[in-house]
Amino acid sequence: MPMQFLKSPIYELKQTTREFRWSDAFVLLTITALLYLGVHFGFHAPEVVKGPGIVLHPTALPYYALRSVIRMGAAYMLSLMFTLVYGYVAARSRRAEQILLPTLDVLQSVPILSFLPVVLLGLSAILQEQLAAELASIVLIFTSQVWNMTFSWYQSLTTLPRDLREAAAILRLNWWLRMRKLELPFGAIGLIWNSMMSWAGGWFFLMAAEIFTVGERDYRLPGLGAYLREASHQGNIVAILWGLGTLVLVIVLLDQLVWRPLVEWSEKFKLEMIEQETHASSWFYDILRSSRLSERVSAFWERIGERVDAWTLRVWPFRPERASEQAQRQDVAWRLFFLAILLLVAYGTLRALHLLIQV
Repeated sequence: MPMQFLKSPIYELKQTTREFRWSDAFVLLTITALLYLGVHFGFHAPEVVKGPGIVLHPTALPYYALRSVIRMGAAYMLSLMFTLVYGYVAARSRRAEQILLPTLDVLQSVPILSFLPVVLLGLSAILQEQLAAELASIVLIFTSQVWNMTFSWYQSLTTLPRDLREAAAILRLNWWLRMRKLELPFGAIGLIWNSMMSWAGGWFFLMAAEIFTVGERDYRLPGLGAYLREASHQGNIVAILWGLGTLVLVIVLLDQLVWRPLVEWSEKFKLEMIEQETHASSWFYDILRSSRLSERVSAFWERIGERVDAWTLRVWPFRPERASEQAQRQDVAWRLFFLAILLLVAYGTLRALHLLIQV
C-alpha cells in the first residue's frame, strides 16, 4: 500500500509506557477550565447582552471577546476551505489557472468594506436579520483573510520539487494521499505563516463587521469591536482602556496557545541542506508533546486517517491518465462549472433587481 511507504513524521508515535505526568494534569486542567468558562458564559450571556444594546461594564468583556473570537474562527475556517479547494484547482488545471488567478487578483483589490452592504442586504432578503448580520460579518472577515492564504497555497503546489512528484507517481498515490502526505506537508510552513497574517488582518475589520447600520435598522453584533465603538461614541475612556486591554490579552493568548505551537510543529517539514542555528520555540507545544493524553489523541486520529486513506484508495484508485483524456475531462468539468456560475449570477441579479425595486 502507498501509505506504508510515505509515513509522515506527524504520525510517527513513540511507543512509551510513561506514567501520568504533570503535563497531563496541565492539559486536563486547561480543558476543564475552558469547559467551565464556556458553560458559565453560556448561562450568563442573556443577562449581559439583550438585543443590540452594548453593555460597557467590564464583566461583559469575556462574553464579547468569545463572540468575536468565534466569528474570527468561523471566517478562518471558511478561508482555509476556500484556500485548499481554490488553490488546488488553479494549480492542477492550466485552463483554470488562466481564469481563477486573475479573478482572485481583481477581488483582492476591491475595498473590503464594499462587500459588506451587498452581502448583508442580500442575506437579509432571505434570512432572519440577526442571522444575516452574523453571516455577513463572517463573510467580511473572510474577505480580509483569504487572499494571501490562497496565493501561498497555490505557490506551494506549483513549486513542489519534481523528484517528490515522481516519487508520488511511483508509489501510485491517488489525489487524496498525494495531498495529505506530500502537498500539505510541503505547503504547511507558508500556509501557517500566512494564516497568522490573515488572522491579524481580520482584527482590523472586526469593528466594521460588528457595528454596521442601515438607516433605522441596527445590525450591531455583540463583540469587542462593538464594545470599543460604543465606548468611543460615549467618550468613556475607562471602557476604551478595558476593551483595548482585553483585545491585547486575546491576541497574546492566541499567539502563545495556537500560533507559536503551530510554527514550531511546522518546522519538521523544512527542506534544507544546512541546519539552522535558531529554531522556533513554544512552551505550550513542549507541554502538549510531553503529554501522554496528546499522544493518545494523535493515535486516535491516526487510526481514523488510515481508514479514510483506505477508503479513498477504494473509491479513487490510482489511474494514470493520458494528457488528452485529462484535458477532455477538465474541459467538460469547466463547462459545467461555468454553467453553474452563470445560473448563480443570473439568480443573484434577479434578486438584486427585486431588492432595488423595493428600495
